Amino acid sequence: MTGVDPDQARRLLERELAKQDYSGAHVTWWDRASRSFLDWLGSLRPDGLGSEGFGRTVLVIAVVVLVAVVVLVVVARGLPRRRARLAAEGPGGVFDGDDQRSAATIAAAARAALAAGDLDRAVLEGYRALARGLGERDLVPDVPGATARAIAVRASTPFPALADAVHTAATTFDRVRYLDEHADDAAARQVLETTRAVQDARPTRVDGPVVPA
Repeated sequence: MTGVDPDQARRLLERELAKQDYSGAHVTWWDRASRSFLDWLGSLRPDGLGSEGFGRTVLVIAVVVLVAVVVLVVVARGLPRRRARLAAEGPGGVFDGDDQRSAATIAAAARAALAAGDLDRAVLEGYRALARGLGERDLVPDVPGATARAIAVRASTPFPALADAVHTAATTFDRVRYLDEHADDAAARQVLETTRAVQDARPTRVDGPVVPA
C-alpha cells in the first residue's frame, strides 16, 4: 500500500471540496466538522507519537476516515442540489401516463398503505384518489399533466370551504413526490381525510367542468 502522509491527505480533501460542484453550497455544520477534522489531521506527525508502528496505525486510520469524509460530503452536498434542481424544474403531473384506476380503487390503495405504515405512498395515492374523484364527478377533468397545485386551485371553485385543506394536501403531495421528502402520520392522514371530505361534500353549483391549467 502506498503511504499517504497527513499533509497529502489534507490537500486531497481540500481539492475535492474546492471543485465547482460544491462552490454554490452554503456553509453548514458539516463544513465546520470537516474543517475541524482537517485541522486535527494536519497536526498528526508519526514521529511524535512515541513509536513508528503506532504512528503508521494512526495514519492508516486517518486515511480511512478521510475517504469516509469525502463520500459523506458528496452525499450531503448532492441531495440538496438534486432537490434544488427539481424545485427549479417544477412539479409534474399527478398521474403516471398509464394510470387508469378508479377513484375507489386508488382510495383503497391509499388506506392500505396508511395501515401498513407506508406514509409516502398513502399521501401519493390519497391525493390521486381526490383528483380522480373530481374527474369522475365532472368537476375537474383528468387533464394529462395536470399538477397537484393546479387541481387544488380548480377544486376550490366547487368546494370553497375545503380550499385550504386541498391546497395543503397538494403541497404534501409535491414534497413527497418531487422533493424526496417523507410524510409523517399527521400529513398522510390529512391527505386521506381531505380526500374523504371532498368525496362526501356537495359541490357549489358551477356552469361546467373546470379545466386545470
